[in-house]
Amino acid sequence: MLLTFLARIQDGLILVETWEQQGNDGSSVSEHKQKAKQLLKKVRDGPSRLSVDLDNSSYCFHYLIEEGVVFLTLCEKSFPRKLAFAFLDDVHRAFMEELKREFGTHAGIDYRSHIETIEKPYFFIKFDRQIQNIKRDYADPSNSKAVNKLTESLSEIQTVMHKNIEDMLYSDEQLSKMNDQSNELKIGSKQFEKNATMLALTALAKKYGIIAGIIFFCAFIFYWKMF
Repeated sequence: MLLTFLARIQDGLILVETWEQQGNDGSSVSEHKQKAKQLLKKVRDGPSRLSVDLDNSSYCFHYLIEEGVVFLTLCEKSFPRKLAFAFLDDVHRAFMEELKREFGTHAGIDYRSHIETIEKPYFFIKFDRQIQNIKRDYADPSNSKAVNKLTESLSEIQTVMHKNIEDMLYSDEQLSKMNDQSNELKIGSKQFEKNATMLALTALAKKYGIIAGIIFFCAFIFYWKMF
C-alpha cells in the first residue's frame, strides 16, 4: 500500500495521510499523490465503494465512504481487492474509535457534524500511527493475519465497482454536459407543448368558427327583436 488518505467527503479536506517513500516498482509517491487529491474531490457523488485503475501504472486506488469521510488507499493491482477493502474497513473502525476519543461518547453525538466543522487540514495527523499499525497486518497478503482478513471479507456480501481513473476524474464534465442537454430537452418539451396547444385551438377555430359565428348572430337578432 503506497499511500492512504482520509478526507472529508463534502470538499476533499484531508484529515490525515500516510505513505511509503517509494513503491516496489521504484515509482515515487509524489507521482500519485496529485491524482489521489483530485480523486478525493470527485468521489462525493460516486458509489460508496470503488476501485479506480491508474493508467499505465501497476497501481490501483480503492476507496470507501463512511460517516462523511472517504477512506482511500493505493495498492498494487496484484494486491487482492477484497483485502484492500478489508484494510479500509479496519481503518474505518479504528477511526471511529479515534472520533470517540476526540469528541466523546455521550448519547446522540453526531460525529459527522463535528467533522464538517473542522477548518484546518490534517486535523487527525496523529492517527497516522494507527494506520501504520493496521498496514503491517496487510503488508504481505500471504501471511496468516492477511489470509484471515481475506476469509472474513469473502464471507460478507459486498458490491465493489471498478472504474478507470480518467473516467472518474473527468466524469463531472460529462455529467455537466448531460445536465445541460437535459435542461434543453425540458425547455424544448415545454415549448412543444405550448405549440401543440395553440395548433389545437387554431384547428378548432377553423372547424367550428363559422358555425359559432352564425349561432352568435342568430342569438343576437333574437335578443334584439324580443327585448
